[in-house]
Amino acid sequence: MQKNHFLVLLGLIVITTFTQSCSTRGVHDEYFGATEQRLLTHSIDQLVSMLPENDFKPVKGQRVFVECHFIENNHPLQYAAARIKLEMTQKYSLSIVDSIEKADVIFDFFFTAIGTDRDDIGFSTPEFVIPGMAGVVKIDLISLDMYHGVSELYYFMTDSKTGEISKRDRIRSIIRTDKLALPIISIPINTLD
Repeated sequence: MQKNHFLVLLGLIVITTFTQSCSTRGVHDEYFGATEQRLLTHSIDQLVSMLPENDFKPVKGQRVFVECHFIENNHPLQYAAARIKLEMTQKYSLSIVDSIEKADVIFDFFFTAIGTDRDDIGFSTPEFVIPGMAGVVKIDLISLDMYHGVSELYYFMTDSKTGEISKRDRIRSIIRTDKLALPIISIPINTLD
């Protein structure tokens, strides 16, 4: 009986030594690959399409000044601003003006998130080096690899005649491409169209 307990304990030590459960998150400032770019732009496009119609119909045909804010002025913010302005022009027939003085209505969009992140959770071997190969390797035993494009904003609408300011609720869009990673194959769970 003692020998069986020892073998079970030894087996558990070996299994826990050679496998690990982990969750990691990677956030990128640059958008290198097409998948990362598509995740982000699809997320922004979906976010803009989620803007409530009731906020823009009442100001249809008016002159509008649009400003987008984020913690840093980057290319995704510029893309989002252009996308919002085009949506306002095309869908609601708003006239976008280049200064607050010319505007009937001022929209200030505040982005709280605009980027991609990557998570994985599951069981894999510890990272190791194979001689002759560049970098480190790990083998997924079973894990979920999640890659997301995330954009989130809230906004203020200011009537330039009355000075009345109203804040609108937060809107969030997450576009996913996830896969189940196994030792030999990966199975897509959802993908970009």
